[in-house]
Amino acid sequence: MTRIDDPSPELLVLLNAFMSEKAVMKATSLSRTSLHRKRLAGTFPAPEPLSEGRMGYRIKDVQEWLQDPQAWPKPKDSPHI
Repeated sequence: MTRIDDPSPELLVLLNAFMSEKAVMKATSLSRTSLHRKRLAGTFPAPEPLSEGRMGYRIKDVQEWLQDPQAWPKPKDSPHI
């Protein structure tokens, strides 16, 4: 059974949870500068505002990018769940 204070990666994906920029950098091996350049070029998912001064990346978006970085951006008509 999964504890609520220690959710599994699978549960986080199902919950459509967010990652910090630091976690994204670790997961992708991209530097902060490379991540920023890719976002500006539209070749990496954009972060979303979580609160004033706090941004987060959807885990599902980062996973999709990791599966095929060259195929990003995803088609505009794909649903965002």
